[in-house]
Amino acid sequence: MNRNLLRAFMRPLVLVLLLGLLIVCLKVAVGWWREELTPTEDGNWLWLALFPILLAIWWRYFSVFGCKEPACLLPKDEERR
Repeated sequence: MNRNLLRAFMRPLVLVLLLGLLIVCLKVAVGWWREELTPTEDGNWLWLALFPILLAIWWRYFSVFGCKEPACLLPKDEERR
């Protein structure tokens, strides 16, 4: 398979997986914040530890703030004048 074609298919799948994991992490974090869950039961500490890591991955690779595509970047100084 062409590398660009594979990347085009994998990117949405990784995004769906990442957002699903972020939802679970957010649910556990809110439960912990409200003192409904403890980190020691059912491995909640793992979800609490993964939350900032997954959030950083989403921010860097999938959000508009971390986008490195040419359409996302500002034009060069010469072009802005």
